[in-house]
Amino acid sequence: MFKTIKPLAFGLLCVAAVSCKKDDVSKNNVADAGANADSAMGASYYPVANGSSYTYVDSTSTGASTSKSDIEIAGDTTIDQKTFSKNSAKGSSAYSYSNTAAGVTTLVSFKGEDRITSTVLKANEPVGTIWKDQFSNNGVPTTYEWKMVAKGLTRTINNINYSNVIQVHLDGYAEVPVQGKVTFAKSDYYYAPNVGLIENIAYDPASGKLLLHRVLQNPGAEQ
Repeated sequence: MFKTIKPLAFGLLCVAAVSCKKDDVSKNNVADAGANADSAMGASYYPVANGSSYTYVDSTSTGASTSKSDIEIAGDTTIDQKTFSKNSAKGSSAYSYSNTAAGVTTLVSFKGEDRITSTVLKANEPVGTIWKDQFSNNGVPTTYEWKMVAKGLTRTINNINYSNVIQVHLDGYAEVPVQGKVTFAKSDYYYAPNVGLIENIAYDPASGKLLLHRVLQNPGAEQ
């Protein structure tokens, strides 16, 4: 049976809120390469460095909230002979994994036995470019459809002005037996050069109303 995936307006932890799974190298063919303090991965729009910590402040449709999400980069991992950074919520043993090469950022997470691979960003693609990720959600064909909406934006977050911002939109949908195509995610992501994800807005797929608004609190912070 298809399980609705509710997008957490994600940035570094689990895109579109596909549930992260505790690091399981034998079952999921993920080999831990060990932490590498000298490793700094990612193109300019998705900079990732071991030891970095990103704090996001969330608000919902009910108004402002003091809810915070602390995302930490906890070393390197090898998946399919490629180096990925291990991302986790502070204090959590669950991970997602990120890799950036030539402006293309890929996230990997696990939902039960299902491996979810998402190409969340293609920073070098022109405005209007559309790309898709397709995977199984409890046996149900599921798709993430991404679109490069805009480039060169100026965005003000917590009184900080970011220029040359990229906006990427996500539509998530599944082909559910009897019901047909079911849209479960609509979200916009904003990336700033040399900073990464600065803002994420998730909407109710049916009404278009705001579900969650996430903004970066401490750009470039490291611990």
